[in-house]
Amino acid sequence: MPNDAPTVEVDINANGKPGSRWSRYGELLRQQMRSKLLRNILTVVSGTAGAQMLTMLFMPVITRLYGPESYGVLGVFMGVVMMIVPAAALSYPMAIVLPKSNTDAGAVVRLSLLIAVGMAALSAVLLYGFGAPLVAKMGVEEITPFLMLLPLTMFFGAALEIAQQWLIRHQLFRITAKVAIAHSLLHNLIRSAAGWIHASAAVLVFTTALGPLLHALMLLFGIRRGSKTGGDDDSAGKQTGVDQTLAVARRYSDFPLFRAPQMFINTVSQNLPTLVLAAYFGPAAAGYFTLCKQALSMPTHLIGKSVADVYYPKITQAIHRQEPITAMLMKAVAGLAIVGLVPFGIVFFFGPWMFALVFGSAWESAGEFARWLALAEYAIFISRPCTVAFPALSMQRLSLVFEIVSTALRIGALFIGAALLEDSLSTVIAFTFASIAIYLCLIALTAVESRRRFARGYRNA
Repeated sequence: MPNDAPTVEVDINANGKPGSRWSRYGELLRQQMRSKLLRNILTVVSGTAGAQMLTMLFMPVITRLYGPESYGVLGVFMGVVMMIVPAAALSYPMAIVLPKSNTDAGAVVRLSLLIAVGMAALSAVLLYGFGAPLVAKMGVEEITPFLMLLPLTMFFGAALEIAQQWLIRHQLFRITAKVAIAHSLLHNLIRSAAGWIHASAAVLVFTTALGPLLHALMLLFGIRRGSKTGGDDDSAGKQTGVDQTLAVARRYSDFPLFRAPQMFINTVSQNLPTLVLAAYFGPAAAGYFTLCKQALSMPTHLIGKSVADVYYPKITQAIHRQEPITAMLMKAVAGLAIVGLVPFGIVFFFGPWMFALVFGSAWESAGEFARWLALAEYAIFISRPCTVAFPALSMQRLSLVFEIVSTALRIGALFIGAALLEDSLSTVIAFTFASIAIYLCLIALTAVESRRRFARGYRNA
């Protein structure tokens, strides 16, 4: 316990003489800059920043080429993709970071790929037989021509996540950063050039669906190149026996049992607004929402996800060493809360004017959506470190229960806005307040559970 009696601080410099407080702060800053954790965060942030900056520069071109209705069709298609991607490998890629041995991690990679191939094939058969009637009942017939593209995009998304988690495990953040920038430039050039030749919803959907495949291939090239230069072992590429693959499948069975359903429910609740807006108010309203989510999620991907990706292996290692992680998580949350005030605050106050200026006059209504969605995205932004703590703490069961309750709250909010108030903006506002409540509860729950599980020795982690 600290002593509450008043004390007198005397700074001593290297010569044993009293030094200035500023010199001590300067030394502390230099130590922080030498910190591997901070360097990793800055590396990922710089790569993600470059990628997001390029995407932002291309967005005014793409929005003017395609228009709100094409964006609405894309939003519905990608909403469905995001719903099914968690099932692609049953969330096993998230477990790649956890094994102590690289051989076991390679077995998880192999298991994830096998499951992804099987799930993509199964979804192709189901969509061929029942896809058209299903989307008709959902009221989103706009994506009927693209149904058979869904299984391919589903597999591409799983392959991308596998590559990303392997790089996170080995903390090869430099490769992640370089590929993020190169992929953003190449992918947006493809979408823009294709739209200049023939701007249509089909072109936008097809070129966007190629994104995960292109990204995964570029990361794989980076991994292979790193292994040849000694930057990484090639455990992921080594053959592992059936027994070992089955062993890691059993060891991390909580991921398909709890994490995959939780992620599925989460993505459904996150992307349900796009489907609801398309079904009740038409593709243009869905297009407004899609653009808002894409633009507002940039700070989350730029900083929030970067911090989370770096903290995930650090949290896992701390748990292996039986060290407390609550303070680490809350410091990250507080830091993100400060960083996010300015960008999200600007959108809240000036959203309509900004969207009309940047994306064209046809998108001014999207700015009204954006000013409210900025509040929801801010809550998501500050909670990112907590989301990676759930798998590290083996909280899959609790996470699933939390997600079910959260989804029920979001569905209720959407029902109030769309079915009762019958107004698209009211639907967005209701969804926003539900999201804020959900993510604040997530932060509180993570703080309580991380402290409790440390006290009992991380027996289930």
